[in-house]
Amino acid sequence: MLRYLTPDCVFDSIYDITPEFLKSRGIRGALIDIDGTVSSHRIKHPTEKLCAYIKGMQEAGIKVLFLSNNKATRVGVFSEPMGIRWISRATKPLTRGFRKGAAMLELPMHEIAVIGDQIFTDVLGGNRMGALTCQVQSIDRGEFWVGVRCRLEHGFIERGRRKMREEMNHGN
Repeated sequence: MLRYLTPDCVFDSIYDITPEFLKSRGIRGALIDIDGTVSSHRIKHPTEKLCAYIKGMQEAGIKVLFLSNNKATRVGVFSEPMGIRWISRATKPLTRGFRKGAAMLELPMHEIAVIGDQIFTDVLGGNRMGALTCQVQSIDRGEFWVGVRCRLEHGFIERGRRKMREEMNHGN
């Protein structure tokens, strides 16, 4: 179970994950969480910085889809201004949403990165499906319950950091 809860890669922010990094690992698509990962749950629309980031990923050949457990009204309002396809009520970490996302991207899971801020939804589900899992610090980590969750996830995140450092040191 420990391997399913340990991210393959750990980043401070989504903006630290470059298309070059993903491509060097054979990744051609990304299933990206919204709340806590690319935006605060309190923000209804994407920032210009996020729009530019997503556009850069797409221009580099990385297919992008938003995968969220939130409701359609939240996910659609956030995603549609960018023209990004999306799945709401994904039921992460269950496999249904991940399978649907892979089908929409028309890619096998081993060519997909799952990018999110939560160990028990994004990382667990992505690892179970065989995707590259990239954990980022939650944008909402200052909120009480998110802070509690982050403390519970800390050991798994540190294991992921060590795993990533070891792989980089061995040239993988």
